[in-house]
Amino acid sequence: MADEKLRKTERDKRLDELEEAVKKYGEEKKKTLEADVTFMKSVIKTRTGAGKLADQGVADSKKLLADNISQFLEG
Repeated sequence: MADEKLRKTERDKRLDELEEAVKKYGEEKKKTLEADVTFMKSVIKTRTGAGKLADQGVADSKKLLADNISQFLEG
């Protein structure tokens, strides 16, 4: 009976260690994948020119808005 209890305790300990290892691995893998996604998005943004195009669109919109406000205020 004591031998069986020892085996159960050892099994429970190993299962706890396995659970902890799986959680740790999952967290590390998730961080790696998130970093990869961030990197890939930055590559796509710079390769396609979408980022530069969007930035230029914002700059053009600001200039247009400023010009329209100036024109309105000047009458």
